[in-house]
Amino acid sequence: MTTLVVTALGFERAAFHHLAHRPGWRVASTGVGPARAADGLARLIRADRPALVVGAGVCGALEPALRLGDLVLPAEAVAPEGARESLALDERLCQLARRFAEAHGGSAQIGGRIVSVERIASTPTDKRELARRFEALAVDQETFAWARVAREAGIPFVAVRVVLDEAGEPLASWRPSTWRSALRLPARALRARRTLRAFGREWPCWRS
Repeated sequence: MTTLVVTALGFERAAFHHLAHRPGWRVASTGVGPARAADGLARLIRADRPALVVGAGVCGALEPALRLGDLVLPAEAVAPEGARESLALDERLCQLARRFAEAHGGSAQIGGRIVSVERIASTPTDKRELARRFEALAVDQETFAWARVAREAGIPFVAVRVVLDEAGEPLASWRPSTWRSALRLPARALRARRTLRAFGREWPCWRS
C-alpha cells in the first residue's frame, strides 16, 4: 500500500525527491492555504487511494522554546473557528523523530496542537495571540485541511513539520522592521528543508 507525502509548496516537495521513485511512496504538492490543501488532497486520494497520508513542510513556532530546524509532530490540528482534527502519532515515527533530533542537536516536539490559519502569522504579536487563543505550539496553513480530508476518506493522517520562523521572529512584509528578516529567510528556508530531507531519508525504515 502507498504512503502519500503531501506538501504545500514545490520547495518543500523537493525535500522528498528521494522518496518519489521508491515503490510504495508517492510525493505531491497541493498548493498553499486551506482551500488548495483540501482540494488538492481530495484529488490525489481519488486518483490513487493511499494507506497513509503524511502532511509535511515548514511551520512557524508559537512556543518560544522551539528553534529553527526543530521537528513538530502534533497530535491535534485546529482551525481559526475552533474546529479540531485529531492527528495520528505513529510510535515508530515518534521514536525516529526523537533519535533524529538528538543526533542533530535539535529537538522534537511530539504531541500538542498546531493551528492552521488562512493568512501567514507574520508578526510576533500575531503568534502570541494564536498561542493564547488556541494553546497551540505551532502554526501553518494546511494541516487542518489535510487532516479533515484524510479523515473523511477514512485514511490515517500524520503531520511532520519543521520550524522555519521562531515565535519571536517576524516574517518579511512591507514593514521596514521585517526587512532584516527578509534577508535571512532564504538561508533559513534552505536549512529547514535540509532538515526535512535528512529526516525524510529515514522514513523508508519507518514504513518497511
